Amino acid sequence: MKPQLLCAAVALLACMSPAPPAAADTQSHVPCGVLNQLRDSLDNDVSGGINGVRTVITSPYIAGGPQKRDAEANLALVSHGIHVLEDVNGAADVPGLAPLLVNLDQANQDMTQAVEALFQLTWGGFEYGSTISLAWPQPATWTVIDYADQKKNDVYALVNSLAPTCAP
Repeated sequence: MKPQLLCAAVALLACMSPAPPAAADTQSHVPCGVLNQLRDSLDNDVSGGINGVRTVITSPYIAGGPQKRDAEANLALVSHGIHVLEDVNGAADVPGLAPLLVNLDQANQDMTQAVEALFQLTWGGFEYGSTISLAWPQPATWTVIDYADQKKNDVYALVNSLAPTCAP
């Protein structure tokens, strides 16, 4: 075969071959149901718990024991919510969510320590026995709670940014 003929045959085959596949969409599409699960846990567990902690430590209680119990119940709600978020992310692997959950979990641990430090065991003598003091939140307490709220909002921001491209 002559070189010109060979070049023409190669060119003809190149023109007749199917077009290369379009570049795949590199952005992953998170299922909308996963985003809804994340939002539900953020709304009901994490936000509810943080707001509950704020309410409990500023509410008038007659005794510290019930106040501590209620604060711990709300802290447990936040922790539960974070575990739900981690479980949902473990199954769906939402891009960018894992480091935000690590930050939220750390902020929750800090908030838990700060709130639990508000309650002190006091000795009332042999007549009264020991009791738990009422919470007296300090500015640092609010800073830690606000930080946990901010880390929760970071997760909300990611979830909301993925919503327009979620897969049905």
